[in-house]
Amino acid sequence: MAAIILDLKRVFRTGGRDLEDPNPEMTASEVLKHFSRQFPKLLGAKIIDPIIEGDAQVYELRQASFGDRG
Repeated sequence: MAAIILDLKRVFRTGGRDLEDPNPEMTASEVLKHFSRQFPKLLGAKIIDPIIEGDAQVYELRQASFGDRG
C-alpha cells in the first residue's frame, strides 16, 4: 500500500470570510499581524487551532471580546 502525502493549503477565516494565505512561510501569528493592518477588528484577535476541511488547513481568527455590558 502506497502512502499518500497531502499538501494542505492554509486558509484564515474571520467572521465567516475566508482569507487566502499571504505567504506560506509566515507563521500564523505573522499572518494575523498582516491581516490586522487590513482589518482593524483583528487587533488583539486569537488564533484558534486549525481544522482540516477538504484540502485546506483552516485557522479561525477570532476577534477579541472585551466583556459584556450590563
